[in-house]
Amino acid sequence: MSRRVRFRSILSIAAALVLASGVARAAGPSTAECLAASESANSLSNQHKLRAERTELLVCASASCPAAVRNECARLVDEVNVAIPTVIFAAKDSAGADLTAVKVTMDHEVLSYALDGTALPVDPGIHAFTFEVGGQRPFTKNLVIRQGERDRHELVTLEAPPAPHAEPAAVATAPGPASKVNAGMPGQEPAPAPGHGMGTQRILAIAAAGVAVVGVGVGTAFGLMALSKRNDARSACPNQCATQDGVSKWNDAAAAGNISTVAFLVGGAALVGAGILWFTAPRRPSRGPSARLGVGPGLMEVQGSW
Repeated sequence: MSRRVRFRSILSIAAALVLASGVARAAGPSTAECLAASESANSLSNQHKLRAERTELLVCASASCPAAVRNECARLVDEVNVAIPTVIFAAKDSAGADLTAVKVTMDHEVLSYALDGTALPVDPGIHAFTFEVGGQRPFTKNLVIRQGERDRHELVTLEAPPAPHAEPAAVATAPGPASKVNAGMPGQEPAPAPGHGMGTQRILAIAAAGVAVVGVGVGTAFGLMALSKRNDARSACPNQCATQDGVSKWNDAAAAGNISTVAFLVGGAALVGAGILWFTAPRRPSRGPSARLGVGPGLMEVQGSW
């Protein structure tokens, strides 16, 4: 190959590289898009939506963004990665066998269609996780997820749906005196079996215990939120606040602390009430077998319950 041909080949390759570099640069976000992503990330951070915040930070950390914005977003990406909690879910059936084809949703948002032992990133806060698998009852579990908590293990058991109740087969009886008694009393039905329910007071106790659990969960979540906001406020105003932003951060921390205190008080009161209702509920006496004999002209009737 001559030097001229070789030189032309090098020029062609260089031109292609320059063109590819220009296309890649043009595909990056614009300055306006970088600034919008940065503002959106800040708003999502205040809402504790860390996963969505990371997505926006990755946009404003692109090479096409201004250097100041790019460097700050890249720094925040590392912080958010550490703060995002992760949970490892495992599911078993009623026989104790592992289930893998399980659909997992968090507050109606699908997180995964299978459980393979990997950690799922979630947002901090109180969330309702629902687990669904074919042939099993859906199961919902409420969890308080803490910021920065990594590889938390949660095991759920999914029960199979109950078998349909079969209708009792009719019993044929031979004609005789008993048939005459039945014919003489149309519409006669056996007395219902005595009930063995827990009673209204114990049902109210269980409901109060549920309120206590929710109150403690809300108090814990807002307590953690108050601690986080107080740290932010101390960083902004270590001594006396001279800016509206610092004052707002201290107010937010105080509000979260007040909500946490009220939630703990409600939860504690509900727990005490549940205990009182449960342990003071009257016991329902069990009813033993009973029988009654009736004699009339031309017939005899026996009624009983066991």
